Amino acid sequence: MASKKVRRNRTLMVIAVLGLATWGFVACSTGGTTAGDEGPFAPVLATPPHVEGLTLDQLAHTAIAELPDPTWVKQTAQQTGIPERALTAYAGVAIGLSVVDPECHLSWNTLAGIGWVESHHGAIFGGKILPDGNMSEPIYGIPLDGKNDTKAMPDFDDGNFDGTAEFDRAVGPMQIVPPTWAAWHNDGNNDGNEDGQNIDDAALAAGRYLCYSGGDLSTPQGWQDAVFGYNQVPKYMQDVANKANEYASKVPTAS
Repeated sequence: MASKKVRRNRTLMVIAVLGLATWGFVACSTGGTTAGDEGPFAPVLATPPHVEGLTLDQLAHTAIAELPDPTWVKQTAQQTGIPERALTAYAGVAIGLSVVDPECHLSWNTLAGIGWVESHHGAIFGGKILPDGNMSEPIYGIPLDGKNDTKAMPDFDDGNFDGTAEFDRAVGPMQIVPPTWAAWHNDGNNDGNEDGQNIDDAALAAGRYLCYSGGDLSTPQGWQDAVFGYNQVPKYMQDVANKANEYASKVPTAS
């Protein structure tokens, strides 16, 4: 379910500059806990090929899907098994944030690891990501009511984002919960609509939140803090690291 309309061609990447510096909203989980210095880690890969010399002004008028080199996307999708449309979003976010927040060092394979664990890149319930980045069928997680080993999260926004006003539930291919979306909502495809069910919007929101939570994801501590902020379950962190490293190992050029 999409959130409220925003102005067309609004630059969410530019807003990220302010957001990364000022937002302190803990969203996916409770705060105050950090991961240890040892443990799962996915080393940063080189930023995917793209037009050189990108500026914030250019990013203001460029959709996420237009940033990565299509040939790289096709080849890397074949090597890793990641659907091309999902990979386009992960790579686009990594490219954009390399300009907006170069100290973050968010790598496309980390986003892909999260995307696989959360929704198998949008295919968890038999659906798929369409060419425009939207889901063929909306994805909603189970109610976060404290049952089934979940943390109880009472309704945050009268069901505006997740469609239910009793307990929150995660939304879309990146499984973002309402408080996280309220803090990091984005229009990654510049269509004038911020939509957690759209892979471009969702991946950019996830990327911004990871950068805020981890700071520098090229370090084990920063990477762990980032993923731990997304989900405070040790097995989750290990699963993301395993998948991110698997993807990295299948790209011989370490691109």
